[in-house]
Amino acid sequence: MLNLAELLWGRFNSGTSVQPGTYLTLRTLAYVQLTEASSLPAGGTWHRISSDTTLTAADLATTVNSVLHTAYTAASFHAYNAASDAVPEPGQQANDA
Repeated sequence: MLNLAELLWGRFNSGTSVQPGTYLTLRTLAYVQLTEASSLPAGGTWHRISSDTTLTAADLATTVNSVLHTAYTAASFHAYNAASDAVPEPGQQANDA
């Protein structure tokens, strides 16, 4: 699943400067919506799901399910929270997801 996500959506590490869009970390199923070019938060490995910055959690679930053949619901995803989603001791992020 992670390999497919990387092939289709790309792979961006925490702190990487990225373009606006909706990004998801499969490690915690947290997402962040960036409305301007900025750095990704310390959540580990991120995937750019869409350039749309207004996706709902239901839209996110539909997109992820159609690509990865999973069965997530809107309730499976949550907005990024630094207190609970940050990587406590980031490594090389080779297997952090």
